[in-house]
Amino acid sequence: MTGTGLSLYIDGITDLGVRRKNNEDAWWAGQLPGEHRSMQESGSPLALAVGPPAPPVLLLVSDGVGGANAGEVASQMAVNLISEDLVRRAAEVGTPAAAPAAILAAFTAADEAIKSKATEPGFDGMGATISLFCFLDGTTACWGQAGDSRIYVCRHGQLRQISRDHSPVGRLRQEGKITEKQARQHPQRHEIDQSLGDPGKTFRPDTGFEAIQAGDVYLLCSDGLSDGLWDHEIEQLLGCVRHRADVRPAAQKLVAGSKQASGRDNITAVVALVETPDAAGAAARASLWRRLLGR
Repeated sequence: MTGTGLSLYIDGITDLGVRRKNNEDAWWAGQLPGEHRSMQESGSPLALAVGPPAPPVLLLVSDGVGGANAGEVASQMAVNLISEDLVRRAAEVGTPAAAPAAILAAFTAADEAIKSKATEPGFDGMGATISLFCFLDGTTACWGQAGDSRIYVCRHGQLRQISRDHSPVGRLRQEGKITEKQARQHPQRHEIDQSLGDPGKTFRPDTGFEAIQAGDVYLLCSDGLSDGLWDHEIEQLLGCVRHRADVRPAAQKLVAGSKQASGRDNITAVVALVETPDAAGAAARASLWRRLLGR
């Protein structure tokens, strides 16, 4: 890592679940431009600096729509096209005033590409949700959303959903008209009304800004995870993330817990911890002393 801003520790995990034969989820995490990962696990979290002079850091999760009709193609197209587009627009993305327009332009281009692909034989009806979170500098992030994948933050042990579900049931819950339990039992719980590649609706994704703080833990996930775990369970697991060594176990527990509770769908989690360089250095020194002392 380089730079004088905050440090990010990021890990992503995806799982088929117990009923699906193919994985229609996709994820991407990395710097614009710079080191990144997509759909692969490694032995340690991705460690990146955020804030001048480091470039923006992007997180993406997409969930394919269309089942057998190539949902996995649509989700992979979504993360590939959007990440590639925003690498080219890195200067715009790094400027808060220009970031929302750059993100919307990348979303629109991906939407049009997926719609075009869906006209080919075997790809009819395919589409994808998208959840995007981009750390612009050491204080501000910009997010974008289409569909019902989700973006959460856990700050001081309190969970908050940043994104808004683009679905009839999601809006009812956001308006306080139904509870989390009622949302899970609602007959329209699987309907969404925004996605990349939907030819029947005007594409209107959301964007917004989020102030970031050291100690924040961010989660981007597909609905396979949020359908399996209750909010209080997600809060408990993210609330235990305090050091970079906690990031991978938290992602693993989120996915494993959702798979055990439900597993009907593919499950994807991308977890990011925000630390100050001083906190990261202190954690590394403490880990070294534990090893030296054999504890």
